[in-house]
Amino acid sequence: MSFKNIKAVFLDIDNTLLDFNKCAEKSIIKAFKQNDLPIHQKVIEEFFIVNNHLWGLIEKGEWTREMLHKERFNILFSRVGIDYDGRKIEKCFLDNLYDTVVIIDGSNQIVEYLSSKYHLCTASNAPHDQQISRLKIAGFYPYIKNIFTSEQLKANKPSKQFFDGCFARLDGISPTECVMIGDSINADIMGGKQMGMKTIWFNFNNSLPPKEQIYDYKVNSLLEIKNIL
Repeated sequence: MSFKNIKAVFLDIDNTLLDFNKCAEKSIIKAFKQNDLPIHQKVIEEFFIVNNHLWGLIEKGEWTREMLHKERFNILFSRVGIDYDGRKIEKCFLDNLYDTVVIIDGSNQIVEYLSSKYHLCTASNAPHDQQISRLKIAGFYPYIKNIFTSEQLKANKPSKQFFDGCFARLDGISPTECVMIGDSINADIMGGKQMGMKTIWFNFNNSLPPKEQIYDYKVNSLLEIKNIL
């Protein structure tokens, strides 16, 4: 079965097109080396625990990106016993992430495929210039008609304000004619569903599905999307 009457497809970027986990690990290791700090696996593991928690708060509207950038590494350092200025590492981390790209298997083919059939957009909560840079390095930029970011729209996924901002820039395309594809049940799937969009959950991290199936389809690899759209 495939969706009918679809005009536009929204793609999340991190952990959907680009492997944020690997990009973040590379960027952290480089930031620590730049500051002559020893790095060990516990730091990487704890980073993702802290990062996922803080982004969850941002998606709920309880934190802001500015708060995250100010406190993320300070919180991490308090958990792993490192005495250093977390804000300095945060800056290095973001600078490194700006041009760090690890492409997820199948993303090249699926971007080219979807762009040949639909108005292709990306929707991300990450910094605008950073995502444009990474999409260009990955070779995806020429295929994407609209790059929507929370920084640009002054609102975060999954808020209605974010998606309203997207559709204000899509002339003649309604939410019911769109599909949201992403790895986050909350930011991508819930965000798209509340707008009346069709949704495809990319189970990038092999997570347990939510108790209630709120997505229309689930895929474990990006190329499965060709069987749906």
